[in-house]
Order: sequence, then structure tokens, then C-alpha cells
Amino acid sequence: MHDGSNESGMKTCNVENMEGAALGPIDSAGYVGQLRPDICTPRSSSTTRAFAAGLPAHRIVSMCFMLFVVVGQAVSQTFTAAVDRNPVSTGDHFTLEFTMTGSGTGGGKNLKLPDLGKFMTLSGPNQSTSMQIVNGNVSSTVSYSYVMQPREAGKFTIGPASIDVNGKTLHTQPIELTVVKGTAAPKQGAQAAADADVKIGDNLFLRANIDRTKIVLGEQITVTYKIYTRVNIINYAINKLPTMTGFWGEDLQTPPQVQLTNETINGKQYRVGVLKKSALFPTQSGTLEINPLELTCQIQVQNKRRSNDVFDDFFNDPFMGNARTQNVAIKSDPIKITVLPLPKTNVPSSFKGAVGKFSLSAAVAKHTIKTNEPLSLKATITGTGNIKILEAPEIKLPADFEKYDPKVNETIDRNGGAISGSKTFEWLIVPRYPGEKKIPPLEFSYYDVGRNQYVTAKTDEITLEVEKGSAEAPSAASGLSKEDVKILNQDIRFIKSSSRVFRRRTEQALSTDAALALFLVPFGAFIGLVIYRRKSLKESADIVSFRSRRAMKIAGKRLKQAKSLLAGANADEFYTEISRALWTYVADKLSIDRSALSIDTVTETLTEKHLDAVLVARIKDCLENCEFARYAPASSQQVEKQKMYDSASSIIVEIEHRLNQR
Repeated sequence: MHDGSNESGMKTCNVENMEGAALGPIDSAGYVGQLRPDICTPRSSSTTRAFAAGLPAHRIVSMCFMLFVVVGQAVSQTFTAAVDRNPVSTGDHFTLEFTMTGSGTGGGKNLKLPDLGKFMTLSGPNQSTSMQIVNGNVSSTVSYSYVMQPREAGKFTIGPASIDVNGKTLHTQPIELTVVKGTAAPKQGAQAAADADVKIGDNLFLRANIDRTKIVLGEQITVTYKIYTRVNIINYAINKLPTMTGFWGEDLQTPPQVQLTNETINGKQYRVGVLKKSALFPTQSGTLEINPLELTCQIQVQNKRRSNDVFDDFFNDPFMGNARTQNVAIKSDPIKITVLPLPKTNVPSSFKGAVGKFSLSAAVAKHTIKTNEPLSLKATITGTGNIKILEAPEIKLPADFEKYDPKVNETIDRNGGAISGSKTFEWLIVPRYPGEKKIPPLEFSYYDVGRNQYVTAKTDEITLEVEKGSAEAPSAASGLSKEDVKILNQDIRFIKSSSRVFRRRTEQALSTDAALALFLVPFGAFIGLVIYRRKSLKESADIVSFRSRRAMKIAGKRLKQAKSLLAGANADEFYTEISRALWTYVADKLSIDRSALSIDTVTETLTEKHLDAVLVARIKDCLENCEFARYAPASSQQVEKQKMYDSASSIIVEIEHRLNQR
């Protein structure tokens, strides 16, 4: 294209055909006028004459664009890999981008990534496409970006990636990445300048909304995390989940895809989406704080063109590659909650900490049974509140009944704004004697927030008619935790039909040594039992020592349960069991109160015990990764779960070994 002026001073823009002939000036009306010999001399061409007939300018631009695409087929193909920062810190994230540049407008296929096991994938692949026209040659750029976070410090090599383009396989060069502890080196040069150029202001922010700021102990509050935006968000990744020390949390159901609505704030219209919604139940009174939720958003930023070319308006379009992506970190504000203690007056004896609104029902499978036969007794608590912490009501059975530990089932509804559901306790009871038996009413007490008082729910009395059954217990009873039901009070002795062996009255039954031994052995056993009992009572009185000794045993049971879930498809249950094993172990081993339990408290306590800094960092990373896997999108592949299980097991064993040496 050439810019020039005719003799009359009118600004013209001449477009040449493929042979170099001028097509004529574009006037203010947007049409190509008749060619003038004093301006340019066209060569004979049917195409030129057709354009000279007065076609619109946008038709000429479109046809020239098609010609440029044909010419641009000779551009070579390249495939590169890059990271947006190097070095990077263990707690930070970085963007890994694979870029394919080549002729035409098509991309490659069969993208194969290198081994990224040393990193967590927070989001991706995020694909973007741009196109450039330089001297008539058309080239396109297709980028595949991934937001990653290192799992540990060290120097790592990101291997080559490959992609198939036009029957050929292209490979990237390896990348040497350094991961350091703490804060990564600041950005410099062009990247820092590009970041500084993005001014978000109040066009993108994250807000945490709560329904109440003053509650009583055990009462539910709902926290909703909303993102407000006036910019184009391509993707987002959760950097840090909020720590909620002093709360029991349950995530409420939200749509899998963020649904945007419109809200007006201070005269500005925003697109608003709900990212996370949680129900929190305070476990201690006082002023509690909910820490911020931290995100990194990938937004699309328009590049600024500084040109007066009349075609800039046509090409100033994201489709033409005039936009770039930028990472922006945002976080919500911390929230303070005032938690009041429950009243200490008129507390029912059956109250065990339930807060909300509940009902209680009880039933038996049948009312007429036989002795030594098992019977199912079910008690169901239904209502709104923290279902998980509900405890079984106390049942008082007749003296001749045997009771087994209850089987517990719970159903929790997380779809609404409040946690609701039911919890069922099923006991197996066995009557031993016939007759009419009565089971007294069951009681369950809770604190009703709406009425500001304690409420006790009761069931009706249950009457059973027990008939005489078989003398022996059933050979197999489904659900029994003991081998057999024993026979009691067999008071009939049969007549002995065989002759007895008699002994002379003058003979000694036992020798002197045997009689002395029979006296001393029980006496010595009694003294040993007294000493052992006193020692056991003394050790049990030392709660700190008692918790520390049993920490490893409890953690082992949790890890065994997690191992049974390792091959299953439910990754949430697996990570929950790993998290319980870690948190229970550190709480018991380090004698940390459950209400004060947090990652910072654990690391500080381990540091005070002079444990190696590397081990402290490992357990911190393991706790954070486990919590992240529970609440954020993460890989549920077998390899990832196996790594998490091996890491948690080795950390617990090493801490146990180090602390026992001191």
C-alpha cells in the first residue's frame, strides 16, 4: 500500500494488484475512483479494470486479504516453550506457555506435554490464537498456556513438548527452571513494564459476603465469595484457600460452571459470579477471623496502537491478534465474627452441643420377638444445623437386654443456604428373658437459636413382647459384633450316671510346697496388678503424654483407611482421610488444642522443638497441598494420590522418629 496526494490535494490511498498496477485512489465516499494518467499509469489487466469500475473499499480489502493468505503459505513453522518467570518461589505460581507460529490460519494437533509431575496444574490448557500480516505474508500464532505451582524447591528440567503440523512433528527445547523457597525474584525489564501497564483499579475485585457478623456458639453463618468484573476473564486459579481457625466448615453446592449476573455498584455495572459458598459453625466463642481467599485471574488486555493508518480500525480487533493475556492477583478482605457463648442456665442433662432446629424419632423393627434373637432399634435426628457433630441419644434398656455399638448413617443436604439433613443411629439389642419389656423414651436436647432457649425432643415409650425362644443363641446374626450370644442362668443340673473315684480321707490332697505356691502366686499377682493399675492411672492423668503416645496409632488407622480408598474413584474421600490423619497426628503429638490448630501453629511448634527446617517445610507443603486437593480442582489420577499417600506416611514416620529421639 502507498499513501500519496493528487494534484488537487486530495488524500489518496493506492492499492496495487499482484502485477504492481495501481488500482486507484479511495475517496472520502469509500469507492475507488477512475485512474488518472498524471497520477499513475495502469497496466492492461482485466482485474484492474474491474476494480476501477467503482467497487467499495471494504471489498478490495477483503480480496487483498485473501491474496495475502495465499502468499503467506511459504512461512516456516516453529514450536517454542517459555515460562513467564524464572526463578519462582515454592508458594508462587508461574505460566508455562507453548507457542506454535507458522503460515496460514490453522493450528497443530496431537499436542503431547512433557512430564510435569514436579508441579501442580492450577489451570489449563488455555488456548489463544493471533494472526499477523507482514509485507503481504500471513502468519498465525497458537498458544497453549498452563498455570503451574511448584511442589518443592530445587532445580528442574521441563522436557520437550511435541505437536504435529502438516505431517511433521515439531519439538520444543527443554527449560531449566529454578524453584526457591520464599519469595521469587522480582520481575524486570519488559515483563515488569507490561505488568505495570495494566491498571485494573475497581474493574476487578473479589468480595466475601456473610449473612451475619454476630452469632452464638455452634450457629451457622454462610460465607459467599463473589468475583466482580468489568474486564474479560479467560481463566482463574485459586492460590490460597481461606484459613478458618475456630470454625467447622462445610462447602455448599454451587454450579460447576460460574454463572454471571449483572449488579450495579456505585453507578457501575459489573458481571458477578459466585466462586465458593461455605457454611461455617464456630467451635469456640470470642472474636474469630476468616482470612482472605486469594486468586489469580487471567484477563485479556487490549494492545494500544499508535498509528494514524486508516486500516487500523479494521485490524484493531482481538481476532487479528491485537490482545494479550495478563495475570492479575486479587483477594478478598478478612472478616471478623463475634461469637457469643451459649447460656449456662437451664442446660438439659441430655444436651451435647447441638445448635439449630431438630426433631427425634425412634422405632424398632418389630414389637414381638423371642429371647436371644437380635432386634434393630433405630433413632433418627432430623433438622437444620451441623449434622456431622450430632451424637447418639442415650438409651436405657431393661437389665436383661444386651446392647451392641450403634451403626451410624448420615444424609446431608448442601444445596440450600443452610446445612440440613438427618443422622440415624441403629443399635442391635438382644433380650435374654421373656415377658413384657419397656424401653424408656429417648431424649435429645439442642439450643434453638430462633427461640433463644434449650429444647428437649423426646420419643414415645417402646413396648416389646418377648417370648421364650431357643436355649442357644443363633449361629449367625447379621451385624453382630460378637461371635455368639451367650446363655445365662442355666440352673438345672443333670444326674451323674457314671461312678465317682473315691479317695481315702487320710491322704493329703496337696504337698506343703504346692500349697505354699498356691498361696504366694495369687498374692504376687494381686500386688503386680495393683502396681500396674496405679501406673496406668498416673499415665492416664497426664493427658499431654497420653495423647502423644497414642498419636502414631491413630494416624496409622487413618492412613490404613486412606490406603483402602487409594484405588477408588472418589478422590474427595481419599484426600479427606489423608487430611484427618495429618491434622490428628500433629494435634496429638504436639499437644495443640483443636481450636488453635492451623498450619502456622504447627510450623511454629515444630520449629520451637528444633526440628530440621526441611522437614518443617515438607509437612507445611503436604498440609497445604492436601487442603488444596480437597477444595479446589485437582488431579485425581492414581499417581497423584499415591504420591500424596507416600508423602504423608513418610512425614509422620520421620516426625515420630525425630521427636522420640529427644
